[in-house]
Amino acid sequence: MAESDQLAERFRANHALLVAARDRLQSAVDADTASDADKKRLATIEELLTPVTVSELDADGNVIEVQRPRQFYSVDPDGQGRAVEVLGDLQQAQNVAVLVPGMGNSLDTFRGQSDRGDLIKQEAGPGTAVVVWLDYDSPQGLVEAASKDAAIEGGPRLAGLLTELDELKAEDAEVTLVAHSYGTDVAAQAVMAGARPKRLVMTGSPGIAKYVDEAADFVQPPTRLYTERAPGDYVSYSEWHGPDPATFPDAIRMATADPRGGDDPVSVHWHNEYYRPNSEALRNIGRVVRGDLGHITTTNTSRATETELFLGTSWGGALNGVAGAASKVYDGIVALTKPSKQSAGSAAGQTAAHRTNGAARGSGGQQR
Repeated sequence: MAESDQLAERFRANHALLVAARDRLQSAVDADTASDADKKRLATIEELLTPVTVSELDADGNVIEVQRPRQFYSVDPDGQGRAVEVLGDLQQAQNVAVLVPGMGNSLDTFRGQSDRGDLIKQEAGPGTAVVVWLDYDSPQGLVEAASKDAAIEGGPRLAGLLTELDELKAEDAEVTLVAHSYGTDVAAQAVMAGARPKRLVMTGSPGIAKYVDEAADFVQPPTRLYTERAPGDYVSYSEWHGPDPATFPDAIRMATADPRGGDDPVSVHWHNEYYRPNSEALRNIGRVVRGDLGHITTTNTSRATETELFLGTSWGGALNGVAGAASKVYDGIVALTKPSKQSAGSAAGQTAAHRTNGAARGSGGQQR
């Protein structure tokens, strides 16, 4: 089967999976046995099954609008839920962006991430496809997000997807990995697991690891790191997982506000505004995705400047100090509750011995 046919078949199979999940949940609703979570998931799946309008060329070369099912490369409708959606023609695109969301996401919030992916696709321009990747258990709160476990688990899976993309995309198409917040940790783990996107964009990152303070610590050629930190982004200021990538000396830090100003500039502040339409933050992301690197605008503003209050005081520095102390406490608690390598190995040996003894006893019983 040709690769194009395999991809189309995969889209059809995941569409059928969603239809089956919808029908199962609808039956529970009709029987009055559905929980509130079931009803919410039913609404989510019905939205995922709603066709989208796309522009295509007819036989005469005219642009027409047609309805097409959404293209899910993978989907899991159960539990927290996962999904990987393809926006655009993956096999014909010259530029491919892979979007990795951060904490607080699930199948029920996926539409917002899909919309964000579409904004990137529009900003990057014709010839762009976007893969919205939510194939990991996104932390659902601050306590979960304090741990790197979800990133460590999801990173190799993301690396696997990028390997699969190499077989699906056009041979000369360039891949840009775009990650936000906790998603930057997942993307970093993917890169350390062997993924080699052409470019890596990190927005609002909490840091990668305590020892990572430059791109060269985790990014290997040909990948180049681009970062964004908006004024007031408390997640970046916290440096909870490690030094802020926006401070790395060998990363390209892009501006989130147009340095040339303008009559009505779209401001980007705090943690969740990097993808606002018509903002310099989104424009720069689009430039990276389409390879228009010469027109990227940059900045080197400091945390203190971005959060200056009065007489030179800054709340950003205070937040960083408090977060750093809290992070050390958290790391200490984790160290106490997690077994050491030596104790884990000893426990594993004891478990293996227990299983062996149990198997022997079971065998003796069967012989009787």
